[in-house]
Amino acid sequence: MNPRKIQNIVPFLMSILGIYVLSLGIVSVVFGRRLLENISIIQLHAGGTASILIGVFMVLLGSGLRERTRISWYSAIFLILTSLISILVRIRGFGLIYFDIIGISANILMLSLLIKYRKEYIFPSRINYLPIEGKLALAAISASAVYGVAGSLLLGNQFAPPVHDLVTAVYYTFVILTTLGLGDILPVTDTSRLFTVSVTVLGLASFLGAITTFIGPVLQQRMSKVVNVMESMEFSGFGDHSIVCGYTPICYDFLKTMKSMNVPIVVVVRDLELATALKNEGYIVYREHADNIEVLRKVGLKKAKNVYICSPDDGYNLLVALTIQKFKKQEHLKCKVTAIVNSSKNAEKLEDFCDETIDVSRVLNDYILKNKKD
Repeated sequence: MNPRKIQNIVPFLMSILGIYVLSLGIVSVVFGRRLLENISIIQLHAGGTASILIGVFMVLLGSGLRERTRISWYSAIFLILTSLISILVRIRGFGLIYFDIIGISANILMLSLLIKYRKEYIFPSRINYLPIEGKLALAAISASAVYGVAGSLLLGNQFAPPVHDLVTAVYYTFVILTTLGLGDILPVTDTSRLFTVSVTVLGLASFLGAITTFIGPVLQQRMSKVVNVMESMEFSGFGDHSIVCGYTPICYDFLKTMKSMNVPIVVVVRDLELATALKNEGYIVYREHADNIEVLRKVGLKKAKNVYICSPDDGYNLLVALTIQKFKKQEHLKCKVTAIVNSSKNAEKLEDFCDETIDVSRVLNDYILKNKKD
């Protein structure tokens, strides 16, 4: 098999296997009692539910396998081994049927393909791009679930009805973690009641933490857009103001002086912490990238008198200067553009697109030479 085709073939086969396992689980729950009279209702539904869950996860795993992420490979191996174990357990208890032969063959085929082409799955999963708070939230939920399932099985006889199988333990744990409290399984001893309370507390803490972690940035981003719109309306009334694109600590005194002279200033920065700090200092801040024509239009570049480009990154400063130069030509503007150059080797590049450049390295060098002469 061509390794380049593995990205398309293996996810497709995994989805087919998942649909097959899912179908077997549904058949076991709905029709299995008629086919296998020697299986109890509890065993039948537990096995069928497990097959349904495994099948669903196999189908969902297709997207990860298409992206060739490493975690999807590990997950696929785990699900296949789980499926094989469940089939072998069922065979040991109730005998071999032809559905099991097909299931074993398909699982072994998928396992061999994944092992053979394991080097194809090298890309990081999206979870690697989560902030540390997101990873901790997921870890807390996982730990709470494991604690709940293990405790439910350990205290199985202290519930009514007793919890003796994995599916029931998982069901009870997530009912408690999510605080649904359906009441079909009840703790009947002090130990099991205290355990249930502890699972509930963990569930509330972990889920609330996860919601704050994942929903908070989204709400913050939306609020930022609303604030930007409101500030844009405020900028529309500006005239002869100054726009500062980017920020470096060496500009602090300059901004402070302009503020004391009541010169209207709009600072365009992207970093949230920096934007918040500048707002607390009393400056009008627009949190966006300054190398965007639409952003410059919103902060009133048409009516601005001066533009100062002072990011610590010369590459970014050059992009901003190019954007402003293009905008000036389109709108026939006459605003003065001044750029701070952090490295002397970039001075000539910025000089072509700015009215004035301030080379920090050269200024410092001239200052040192002057002191030596004195």
